[in-house]
Amino acid sequence: MLYYFIKFSLLLYSRIYFKRIYIYGASNIPQDKPVFLASNHSNGFLDGTMVSALLFPKATRIFVRGDVFGPGWANFLLRSLKLIPIYRARDGDSRQNAKSNNRSFDQLYEEFQKNRIVLIFPEADAQIEKRLRPLKKGMARMIIDMQSRDDGKMEVAVVPFGLNYTHYKRHRNELMISFSTPVYLKDYVVEGETEREAFNKMTLDVGERIKREMVDVNQGDEAITETALRIIRKERSEPILKFWFRSNERLRSEIAVSEQIKASDKNSELRKAITAYQTALDTYKTKEEGSKPLKFWQYLFILVFIIPSSLSWLVMRWGLFFGKRLVEAKVKLDELYESIYFGVGLAYNWIMVIVGYPLFGILFGWKGFIGWFVFRWLSIPYQHCMDMLQQFRAARNWRKSNGELDSLRETVLSQLNRS
Repeated sequence: MLYYFIKFSLLLYSRIYFKRIYIYGASNIPQDKPVFLASNHSNGFLDGTMVSALLFPKATRIFVRGDVFGPGWANFLLRSLKLIPIYRARDGDSRQNAKSNNRSFDQLYEEFQKNRIVLIFPEADAQIEKRLRPLKKGMARMIIDMQSRDDGKMEVAVVPFGLNYTHYKRHRNELMISFSTPVYLKDYVVEGETEREAFNKMTLDVGERIKREMVDVNQGDEAITETALRIIRKERSEPILKFWFRSNERLRSEIAVSEQIKASDKNSELRKAITAYQTALDTYKTKEEGSKPLKFWQYLFILVFIIPSSLSWLVMRWGLFFGKRLVEAKVKLDELYESIYFGVGLAYNWIMVIVGYPLFGILFGWKGFIGWFVFRWLSIPYQHCMDMLQQFRAARNWRKSNGELDSLRETVLSQLNRS
């Protein structure tokens, strides 16, 4: 019960926290087999919780680092959320870890016997970066263990997928998830080769498949790639009120740009054009948003919503405010920053639900319920208003360049279109 309550809460709050969510290929997940979902891992607990929420209503078990499982209520709570501990060699006493992992493998076998989904991060730890690190071989070994327990009858499907955040540690993030087609260990078994060779090949192929579903950036190219990505994002015209997208078109365009930059020479015309453009943006103190002036309907939107939505935001913003203060003061690991930021905002959101609806219901009856519902969700139009006002300020500074920024931007686009 707690699991589904949290899962539904995440779905609702994601509408406030994220700007847009794109999810594609979920139909590739088999429904009649045990499934390992395998992904890159860059954003701490938020990675697993968001995937679990977005695969609603299918329940998803998640392997997480075992050292977060404390005694007593913490252990009970985490297991109630369908989290399975996995202890790494570097996490404390190796003998105790081995015993604890054996219990987790027993649970995994029970879950797989019921054809359930288990999410695993084969990189084994989280790092805030847009690149895939080498995968560990633990997942393939677990599959072999599960199959041996079932006399080779169990067929575990591995579905590689990519988790893509447009940026980290900031509200109004965008999330893109894309699932590849499933693979099976038997696909890598060749007569005359050892079991180890089979799971080594499987691990490498799963890594390649994850890479094909994510924006993978070479170290040192983060800034130049982000500048190029902001340009192509602004070239898209997304419906302002649409939040969920069942498409990977956006992701494919971003992957294409990142791959083009990875393949380019350090002194290429593409890199020179992007660098010149970013330098000009800094010189005129503007941003990519300034390339497109506001349309008439956007002025009307601001006129209608800015006052009522501002009042809503004055109340709803405190969860994000306190979350940001907490993580900046206490959180030392970057990969946990957004997870805790998101979690504090979610907790505050539920306080507003628990307190607000009874209070306004008592004071104003059924009209109070409806009024509080509308008031809470007006915080979303406020965020759109802020985006538009930022665009207005950026466009004002953009015009000071007297066409220089437009020319440099067109040069970058022409270089990006050469593929």
